[in-house]
Order: sequence, then structure tokens, then C-alpha cells
Amino acid sequence: MTRGVACERTKRAGLLALAAALPFGALAQTNVPDAVTRRSGLRVAPMPHAAQTYATNCQGCHGELGASAVEIPALAGRVGYFTRSDAGRRYLVQVPNVALNPSSDDDIAEVLNWLLRTYSRPQLAAGFRPYTAAEVATLRRARIDVAATRQRVVDELVASGAIASPDLLALPATPLY
Repeated sequence: MTRGVACERTKRAGLLALAAALPFGALAQTNVPDAVTRRSGLRVAPMPHAAQTYATNCQGCHGELGASAVEIPALAGRVGYFTRSDAGRRYLVQVPNVALNPSSDDDIAEVLNWLLRTYSRPQLAAGFRPYTAAEVATLRRARIDVAATRQRVVDELVASGAIASPDLLALPATPLY
């Protein structure tokens, strides 16, 4: 046996002996988040319910920061523009993945208000009224032609001067397949 192999075996044996001498689980606890948090004094705030709902139902496509793949409409810095008209406000509740979502009307209202304020606060209508569960319950019953409705809303926003250009809400011209 060569000296290098013997040396390596001695190191391994020493590490095993050290691990065996420590209290059970001591090595595993060194990087456990709760233990690290206690030692460091770091305090982590619980995730708001609306953020949890977004993470569960929306984040997979729209991304954790409100923007994802080019083919998926970005929410960040854009979605608030839709609140500048009644038709746009309705549209946000009537898009299929919102209207048909199994979450409660309360949860839908809460997540819409949260994501609008989180990802698009500067673009919100002046005097923005938060969505209510009753409003969501009524609006989500309607089925819409998503592309045609979106185009009408964008045209209305431009015509009323609520947005300067349709480019602000343009969808990418990238084919999915």
C-alpha cells in the first residue's frame, strides 16, 4: 500500500471517529435553516396568503417576479394599466386562468390586489379600487374571447389617453411551437 492511500484512510477514519463522538445529529444541525436562523438572529416574515396563492396558481407561468418566458404575458410593470378602464378591470378577472381558477372569490380578489400592488403599483389607475370577492364572483362567470377582448381594451386605453401606446401592453409575436 502506498503512503498516499494510507494517509487518506487515516483521514477518513479520523473523521468517522469525530462524527461518532459528537452528539447524535450534531453534524446535520449545522446547516438546518431553523438552527442557522436562531444562531444568526435572522427573522423571516411569513409569506402573505396572497403571495402563497400567487406562488401556487400563477408563478409557474408568470414567474416569481411577475415576468417569465417571452411567450407568457409579463405582469411586472404592465398589468396595472388594465385598471385604468372598467373594461380592463373586468378583463383581468375574466382571463381563463383567473376566471376558471378553483380558488375562492376571496382568494382571487386578494391575489389580484396583491399582484397589482406588488408588480405594477406605478401603473395603477388613479384612485384604484381594490377588487372585492363580490365583484370577482360576478365578473368571473363571464367567458370571453381573450385575444379580441384584450385588443379592445388596449385600443380603448390608447384612445382615452390612459396609455401612450399599444406597445406598452403588446404581446410578443413568438409562436409557442
